[in-house]
Amino acid sequence: MTQTVWMTGEGDRYHAHEDCRALLSGQEGSAVQDYELRPVELVSVVDAQRRGKTACQICGGVS
Repeated sequence: MTQTVWMTGEGDRYHAHEDCRALLSGQEGSAVQDYELRPVELVSVVDAQRRGKTACQICGGVS
């Protein structure tokens, strides 16, 4: 079974849950700074790692 994680194209991390506080905080910070919000996508851990992402320090990146 492939493990899936949540990430954005611009972030450095992948997340175990779409509602991880670090992921939400990053999205909120982008909105406050008037940056374009990147869509949050569900991908495999392998794909996230291939894109250079590392596990979130808050949620651990894998559920």
